Amino acid sequence: MKNQLKNMSLTTRLSISFSIVCSIVFLGVGLLSYHNMQHLLTKQRDQNLAARIERIEVFLQDQESFRILVQHPHLYENMLGKEDNLLILRNQQHALIEINPLKVRIPAIAESKTILFLDNQFQLATTRLAYKTVVFNHQHYQLIAGTQLDEAQSTLDQYLWKLILYSLLGIGVASLLGRLVGLYLLESLNHLIEQTHKIQGNQPQQRIEIKSATIEVDKLSSAMNAMLEKIQINYDQLAQFSEDIAHELRTPLNNLMGQTQIMLMQSRSQQELEQLLYSHLEEYERLSKMIDNMLFIARSEYSDYIIDKENIDLSNLILELVHYFEFLAEDKQMRFVLELEKGIQIYANADLLKRALSNLIINAIDYGFEDQDIVISTKSTESHVNIEILTKNVFIDKQHLNQLFERFYQIDSSRHSKAKTGGLGLSIVRSIMMLHHGEVTAYNTKEGIIFSLKIKYLTCRYY
Repeated sequence: MKNQLKNMSLTTRLSISFSIVCSIVFLGVGLLSYHNMQHLLTKQRDQNLAARIERIEVFLQDQESFRILVQHPHLYENMLGKEDNLLILRNQQHALIEINPLKVRIPAIAESKTILFLDNQFQLATTRLAYKTVVFNHQHYQLIAGTQLDEAQSTLDQYLWKLILYSLLGIGVASLLGRLVGLYLLESLNHLIEQTHKIQGNQPQQRIEIKSATIEVDKLSSAMNAMLEKIQINYDQLAQFSEDIAHELRTPLNNLMGQTQIMLMQSRSQQELEQLLYSHLEEYERLSKMIDNMLFIARSEYSDYIIDKENIDLSNLILELVHYFEFLAEDKQMRFVLELEKGIQIYANADLLKRALSNLIINAIDYGFEDQDIVISTKSTESHVNIEILTKNVFIDKQHLNQLFERFYQIDSSRHSKAKTGGLGLSIVRSIMMLHHGEVTAYNTKEGIIFSLKIKYLTCRYY
């Protein structure tokens, strides 16, 4: 059954579901109407029998009318009009009036000063009876009026068949209208499917343009366009990444090939060959480091990539890095200025955090000016800690700030690689911060460019 439903179109499923719902509704309304009609007929029948009892009771109040009625019972029989009607007037000895053309068996009836009702038998009843005990001339008389149930049942049967007919007709019309409405509402969905089929894999810039009569289809098309937008961004990034990596690999390979070709043009001394090998070794190390960095970035982009974390004293970690890079900064007559808050403990991976800070410090030294300060500061709040590295008198145009952390992005259009990280240093910093559920930003101040590492409260612990 499930497989059959899967093979059906959404329009067919909606039509079937709508038909089932309509059938349930019509069935419920029909049963309620039938029960209500049955109740009304029973109430009307009992009211008619009670009225008949009351009319005879009026006759009994007048002695002359009572005598005429007893002597000529056929007069009231003519008044009843129908052969299936029943009327009995009896005292304790015998029946004074007995109009019972169908010879209905009357069950034992007790005396009652009010009008009561009962069927002539408990099961398979054929006659509805009303009875009352009246007193006339100090004698007790029992009045019994009755009518056959066939008439009411016949009316109910006719009503039932009409209900069934109208219900089937209503279900059919409702199902047809439901299918037409489904086709109308799903028409835009079919257009959406057609446009989706037209989108080619090599044309990620295509978008779905559709004006739907339903909010849901509009939301779906908007969501799909948003998805296509993300795919295009990733597609463009992949294309740019392929171009950048081809360039980054081509440059050292061309250097290796050019140096080797020059050396092969004529005989070389052992010293020249050794210099060539050292030069080749530097290029190999650069290639190896770039490949390692690319692999690290690729692994860090997986959401299930897990790193080991530990409690780290942030001040001690920064002091250790500053001591390591102090001699490199002195070569450019640059100084480190530290503004560190003491007592900040962070929960992070020490090696990765050192790597991120090292890349930022190397950039500050490489791109900073001589005889300038590199200011490293920490600022803690209730929710996070900021690590800021200020390179004084160095500014970056605003148009480049948002792209600094892209792979192989270089502000210099000549694509020369001055950095020691193969053009991936800032991308590695961003990946490391993502692994720590933090973020890295860059912004200009009056003093210079600031790179800020923000680690959220989830990865910070204060003592």
